[in-house]
Amino acid sequence: MGSPLQPGLWSIGPNLSPTAECLSRQYQAYLERRDLILIKATNVFGSSDLVAEWFIKPARGLDYRPPCSVIMDNHDYKLVYEYLDRIEYGVY
Repeated sequence: MGSPLQPGLWSIGPNLSPTAECLSRQYQAYLERRDLILIKATNVFGSSDLVAEWFIKPARGLDYRPPCSVIMDNHDYKLVYEYLDRIEYGVY
């Protein structure tokens, strides 16, 4: 089984994965935002290992909040995405 941080590669057991009916809309939206951020972060950092560490550690540019806790809504998702842009271009 892949890393729990890999986009789209998580499950609740062997050959079982939750269906949309089992997940709240809020949680589905969180998973979508998470996947988009993980893809962007992998492009920026170049390593899924670095991304896994970055995603759960407090980030200076996010008021010392870990990205995984910041992406709960669309506004804060944009903050994380913009933060990754700043890291990518060296403006942070």
